[in-house]
Amino acid sequence: MPHHEHDTCEWQHDPSLDEWRGSLDGRPTFYSKTLFRAFGCKICIHKFVAADDEGCFHTHPATAVRIILKGGYTEQLERGGYFYWFPGDIGIVRPDLSHRTAGLMLGNSYSLWIRGQITHKVELRGAGWERQR
Repeated sequence: MPHHEHDTCEWQHDPSLDEWRGSLDGRPTFYSKTLFRAFGCKICIHKFVAADDEGCFHTHPATAVRIILKGGYTEQLERGGYFYWFPGDIGIVRPDLSHRTAGLMLGNSYSLWIRGQITHKVELRGAGWERQR
């Protein structure tokens, strides 16, 4: 398993958040809080606390709108290229987009996600996932 240095206080569970996701070694990369859910759609706050591991790309289960509220992050696309997301930026995330959070800009990053109905399975792509297995 890869070694990750971090401040243990940063990784403690926040009971105000519903769930977390991260790497296969159990290191959280973001927490999520569902604010509203209806008709298969939901609105969530995402709190990013760390970058995804190198080579660990993923897709999403539905089309979503993301609005960066605070902090910001660097997104790396599996097909190549980077995007930089700053507070106030708004973007569409489609289910076929394979990407990872490559880095955080100013500490934790907060974003509002408005997700439509689930239409796809999430895919874990890239050599990084195999290294973790």
